[in-house]
Amino acid sequence: MRRLLPFLLPLLALAQAPYGITGEVRYRGYYPLGSWEGRNPTAKGEVLWDGAQAKGQVCLEQRAWDSGNGERDKKAREILKAEAFPLACLYPKRAGYQGARFVVEGELEMAGRRLPVRLEGVLEGSPERGRFQGTFRTRFSDWGLERPRFLFLEVRDEVDVLVEATVRR
Repeated sequence: MRRLLPFLLPLLALAQAPYGITGEVRYRGYYPLGSWEGRNPTAKGEVLWDGAQAKGQVCLEQRAWDSGNGERDKKAREILKAEAFPLACLYPKRAGYQGARFVVEGELEMAGRRLPVRLEGVLEGSPERGRFQGTFRTRFSDWGLERPRFLFLEVRDEVDVLVEATVRR
């Protein structure tokens, strides 16, 4: 057994090594005459994943949202309370394949609240060197946030969120 230990230790360390996550989050909001989009390229974090259970965190800087319109972005930072809550963080609890889909379930903490979230998408490549692309839908009202206005029109409560992340071990 002692002779096997030096060979097993690297495997044990690899099994416990975290996955480094970097990526971009995009959103699409809707109003009666159309939609608008924004992006945030600051997503980063580490996740431990054993094939079913997951833990860790992936955060992004709330001040980095960019819709291409400075006034809209300034209002978005106010609505998201970015000064008081500079980070939005995903805390994964479970991750794995459900058929052809890769699903991440956990909690999202944003603007002083922490709510369950479920991302469904695709993991291309191996988990050690892959690319995840997944989506979820949320609502301003779930977070207790004021809905923005576009001209005189209040935007819809729903917002679609797309997460694109590179996974490296």
